[in-house]
Amino acid sequence: MTTKTAARLATADTSVLSGVRGWPSWAVIVLALVLTLGGTAVDGLTTGLLAWGLRIGFYVGVVLAALVVRRASIFTPMVQPPLVLVVGIVVGGMLFTQVGGLYGTALKIIGTFPTMAIGTAAAVLIGLIRILAQPMRSTRQGVRTPASHV
Repeated sequence: MTTKTAARLATADTSVLSGVRGWPSWAVIVLALVLTLGGTAVDGLTTGLLAWGLRIGFYVGVVLAALVVRRASIFTPMVQPPLVLVVGIVVGGMLFTQVGGLYGTALKIIGTFPTMAIGTAAAVLIGLIRILAQPMRSTRQGVRTPASHV
């Protein structure tokens, strides 16, 4: 009978939980897009307008993306929220609502700026907390790292 010893994950590979392997950057982009489009679908199929379903799907998507991504890829979920929201509005609007063409879509994107700002702020805040709480380099005293340009 063999026993497996749990190998400690490198900090670069962990999610917000140090014992759980994080998702790659492409997967968290897909996660945020799917949840945003899911919220858009709920709104489009129930009311015909993009409102709370879009917002909830977007917020949950970008926050989960910032929590489950690998520590080494934390930059991706910090900068993706505006792009995710625009894609969610354009694609979701075309599929599930009658937004009103290019002009109506542009107005909807402009109107959702507060949603975009709140989602981006949440993702950046979580990312900054993870950067500070999960440092990639050792900060031990007495260990000198060699200079790269001597």
